[in-house]
Amino acid sequence: MKYIFASCLLLAGSFLFFQYGSTSDIFFGQTPKTQEMETLTEAVCSEIPMDDPEFDPAAFAKKTAPLEEIHEGTVRAGDTASRILSPWLSSSRIHELAESSRPVFDLRRLRAGREYKIITLDGEFAGFEYSINRSQYLSVELDKEGFHAEVNALSFDIETATVNGIIETSLSEAMQTAEDITLAVRLSNLFGWEIDFARDLRKGDSFSVVVERRYHNDTFQGYGNILAAEIINQGNRYDAFRFENEDGSADFYNSQGQNIQRFFLKNPVPFSRITSGFTHRRWHPILKEYRPHYGVDYAAPTGTPIYAAGSGTILQTGQNAGAGRYVRIRHGNGYETAYLHMSRFARGMRPGRKVSQGDVIGYVGQSGLATGPHVCFRMTKNGVPVDPTKVDSPRASELPEERRQEFTALVASLQPQLGVHYAELKKPEPQSSKTEKKSM
Repeated sequence: MKYIFASCLLLAGSFLFFQYGSTSDIFFGQTPKTQEMETLTEAVCSEIPMDDPEFDPAAFAKKTAPLEEIHEGTVRAGDTASRILSPWLSSSRIHELAESSRPVFDLRRLRAGREYKIITLDGEFAGFEYSINRSQYLSVELDKEGFHAEVNALSFDIETATVNGIIETSLSEAMQTAEDITLAVRLSNLFGWEIDFARDLRKGDSFSVVVERRYHNDTFQGYGNILAAEIINQGNRYDAFRFENEDGSADFYNSQGQNIQRFFLKNPVPFSRITSGFTHRRWHPILKEYRPHYGVDYAAPTGTPIYAAGSGTILQTGQNAGAGRYVRIRHGNGYETAYLHMSRFARGMRPGRKVSQGDVIGYVGQSGLATGPHVCFRMTKNGVPVDPTKVDSPRASELPEERRQEFTALVASLQPQLGVHYAELKKPEPQSSKTEKKSM
């Protein structure tokens, strides 16, 4: 029986092979219809020229990223935005860029010596950056919608350093020996409530300050926060520690927890010298007669900034033959201050404007009856002239008692860094890079 079944299968297979084998590949997964489609495809493709760009193999290759180039430069004297941007933009496009920038930064305020960058993609303008100052830069980008401008803050690497020195003649000279002169200004403003730097400093006094140095691309970009400072003046020790308030602001307190800020600064002009004091009888060098001098004269180079001694409201800005250009400010508790013989006013000084202690209100000059550049600093209490060098102004708010323990811990961590070295410091070579700068 099994032989009969096997014979039947053999006969059936032979029949199928001879019936379809010469016209179909059914046994190999291909049908007549499939073969017909392949033949048609070959015919169509054979009619397409090989150089047709629609079917160029290179057209399907992965596109390369546009080439970005950065063209760096420095603003020279007389440079304008048009002169800088003209190699890449037309006059009309430069005007569009300037208009988009005006709300955040006026390109007419470009300053010689500032750095800038032009960014291009495949040779076409894509962006412009300008260094406004050590903390901010202007960024202008171009896209399909036009120009977009914004002012951004530079990101810095922060390095904490201790700077100290011995005073031979002045704080500014001692600071130049150890560090940048701008740090001397910061330090004098910090202790301006406690020390009159025009008359109180003595040879051999010393200072120490823990400060943040800021670097951008390994280049020194100025100072951040002063964290702690100390001055030994005529054997008296003055210190200050930066302590952040709960609202994010910060005040300076001495190691006893007293706020070092007072109602008035001791001196409205840092690094000046007193040439004439408060007196009821003084020989006037120009009028050649004895007259009261209800102020203190601080001599300084023309153009030296003059700071508001205290917060208040400007009562008057004006000019007359005697006082020259002057500013009067009304403070609280019946006090008024006046600043005479200015070379010019600071921008925006006008009656009714509120100013904060330490704001620049003008610049030292020689206007009016003056024999040399100086500011005559005057003060009245309820309309009566008083000697500003003898006013014992009250301190600002004290350290909150509930945060005293936190402050004590902060002082303990910073005090070891405030070691003042009583040795003459040698002036180092000029340095600018992060790797070259060293703590004194």
